[in-house]
Amino acid sequence: MDLLYRVGGLSGIEIGEMMGIDYSTVSQCRKRLRERLKGDNHLSQIIKKVERICQL
Repeated sequence: MDLLYRVGGLSGIEIGEMMGIDYSTVSQCRKRLRERLKGDNHLSQIIKKVERICQL
């Protein structure tokens, strides 16, 4: 969801509609991911690699 928001340019509402969830759920998931990335360097590196690939 976070990559759809940041790289894909979709809004939380659009992502929620696409996935069949409320936009507030999208927001909470993105917040939880940000918190997890602070303490998980391996996951952070994976997200960065996927982001680079998506931007090609």
